[in-house]
Amino acid sequence: MTKKQCGIIFTLLALILCVGMLAAKLNKGGLNDPTDLSQVLSTDKANSDQDAQALNQQNNFYEAKSDREQKDSSTIQTLNQIISDSNTSKEQKAEATKELNQKTMARDYEGRIELGIKNKGYEDALCMLQGEKATVIVKSQNPLQENETVAIQEIVQNTSKIKDVIIQVQK
Repeated sequence: MTKKQCGIIFTLLALILCVGMLAAKLNKGGLNDPTDLSQVLSTDKANSDQDAQALNQQNNFYEAKSDREQKDSSTIQTLNQIISDSNTSKEQKAEATKELNQKTMARDYEGRIELGIKNKGYEDALCMLQGEKATVIVKSQNPLQENETVAIQEIVQNTSKIKDVIIQVQK
């Protein structure tokens, strides 16, 4: 055995002894410092609960957008099948084409409205257009002021020409 190997073995033994002494001291309650391991773990747990809540709220926006995209995609796919089917009458094709144009425009408006709201400094936004009614869900830690709701309504009206706007706040 060389000197280098002996040095490594003795260093590892010293580390093992230090870890053993630290474990014995922790198990006997020798560290009563408020920053001891149990205090740190309980603080970390509280922080992780808050992080989990924030992540859950972010997931709600993501899930709602994902659900909307899936429904819109299936509707558009169905309308495209109706339009491309040779057995469909001209009236049905015309109606499906009109519906497809409306759905495409609504998707475009929703995206532009959401982007406009995010550009105003909000963390996230979700817009759903149903006929002549718009529902906007804004992620904000504070309740909206009157000037903020007016600004959101203006974004919706300027983009989609819809005047009936429902604004909801989600934290």
